[in-house]
Amino acid sequence: MSRLLIASIAGLLWAGTSLCHAHQLKADDPTRIALVAQARTATVKGHLAPSALTMNRVWVEGAQAQACGIRADEYGAPLIVNGQMQLKRVQFRKRGGNWQVEHADRISLDPTASIDAACGQKSEESVMMAAIKDLEAHPPAAGLPTRSIHKPSESCEASEPKNTSSSETGPGFVGAKGRSLLHSAPDLSCYIGKFIVGGDKVSILSRVPGWARVSYTHPITHVTTVGWMKSDRVKLAEAATQ
Repeated sequence: MSRLLIASIAGLLWAGTSLCHAHQLKADDPTRIALVAQARTATVKGHLAPSALTMNRVWVEGAQAQACGIRADEYGAPLIVNGQMQLKRVQFRKRGGNWQVEHADRISLDPTASIDAACGQKSEESVMMAAIKDLEAHPPAAGLPTRSIHKPSESCEASEPKNTSSSETGPGFVGAKGRSLLHSAPDLSCYIGKFIVGGDKVSILSRVPGWARVSYTHPITHVTTVGWMKSDRVKLAEAATQ
């Protein structure tokens, strides 16, 4: 019997784990934010100290709720042990006006398996698996911490360059193929170890000749990275409609 099947059966046998008619909370839902914060500090008896979680999902049904997320290492990257992702699943029950942790456990999951199934929920679409594949295809993209970041020179830590322009700023996207490197200043020697790729949506904040300062928010981690990139690699969104 596979480990995933064993984990799923164990989840079904544990009272309250499977929420038959639960609905998934959106990322900006205050209840979801509060439950994820509690899930991070919840301990698994004999196994886990409070840990970072990423790609979290939260389901609520009446007075019951469940948070399930991938454990993350100190850099925010998914924790994989012996080829299996490490998940943390926390069950809550609402008493009065407060959500209280009832149980927490961990799951070892093969990267090709369904996270929703392991968490005890039905899956209409493997959104998280698609997100993980995207992260693996483009490491270390902006919005994801990286283990080895090039240390720029002291000149790269200067304040905002003088004579910046606000012309041709606003919503935009990366129009060039491949990796578009991000820099802490409009200088090739100031690479910060991050990049974005063609099609990524950005906000163009300012410009200097040959460079554009952009803000990019990763759609999965919701981490925002601000940096300078060569201006010929980014386009205004409105330019695409003309």
